[in-house]
Amino acid sequence: MKRSVEALVMLEMVAVIVAMAIVGLCGVARAEPVQQFDMRVATPRPGDVGVDFGLRFFDTTGTVSPSPTARTLRLPRGFSLDRRFLDPRWLCDGRALRAALDARPSATPFVRRVADLKPFIRELARSHDKADRAALANARACERGRLGAATGVIDARRALPVLQDPIPFGVSVFLGRGTIPGAIASITALAAAEPGSAVVRKYPVVEGVHAVEIDNFVFDPTPDGVYGEKVVFRTGPINGFDVSIAELHAHLRGLRMRAGACVRTDRSGRCTRRSRAGAQLFRLPACPPSGRLSAELFTGFAPPVPGLTTTVSQPCPRYLP
Repeated sequence: MKRSVEALVMLEMVAVIVAMAIVGLCGVARAEPVQQFDMRVATPRPGDVGVDFGLRFFDTTGTVSPSPTARTLRLPRGFSLDRRFLDPRWLCDGRALRAALDARPSATPFVRRVADLKPFIRELARSHDKADRAALANARACERGRLGAATGVIDARRALPVLQDPIPFGVSVFLGRGTIPGAIASITALAAAEPGSAVVRKYPVVEGVHAVEIDNFVFDPTPDGVYGEKVVFRTGPINGFDVSIAELHAHLRGLRMRAGACVRTDRSGRCTRRSRAGAQLFRLPACPPSGRLSAELFTGFAPPVPGLTTTVSQPCPRYLP
């Protein structure tokens, strides 16, 4: 009888353990990330180029999307950067700009200050401090190399569970130096939470997080000849926080250079070469036989989550070579 009781107890314990395991397995939902991506190149006038980029990234389970380990955007073959713009006069050091802005606090929100650097440039121009003079040169380069702006939403639940609400943010985008081997140049973005958003009103400290993100242009043509340069997006924590960009909507414009503009300077800042003709930062390809331009976004994850590849295409814009 004793043995039968012990056996019954053991059987019940095993049943409980199995039930707990089943519940545990059911409670761990498998990640099912989804990316919705769109990119459009517009040429409203000859020599005038704009690029619209849209991304939505979420998990169908309702949980936080897994952190990407890689993300690249392949551009149509022939869509490239004019090397005449790769001079310090056009290249923004985003980290130095953030440091200079943070060193001079203002009642104007960070997002607004970066969106319009002219008041900050005038403030620096009145200073004779050596550090301010260096910051002035960089701020002028950033303003000259401004590519556009973006808005988006961050999901911060993984980093800070208390932040259950999405965080809207604003971005200013500049041309910058490449930061990885083989990079031609970079897209340098300065971002912060929108000051009027509900999450900032509830947690004002969120607005004080000023992020710098640098994504690099690399020439990496595909064997089929469809794609040439690609953008290698930085992945990993943002300002030390493991957050996910849930939405991003960007509008970039190609920088324009007039004939006679300086395209090369020496270390003292003196112009050593001038452009013989006008130039446009974004060089466009000839329209392929298909009559369409394609772009491809790839996002990779740690195993066992499979990577995502999304391809979009559009009819060739009106003004192409």
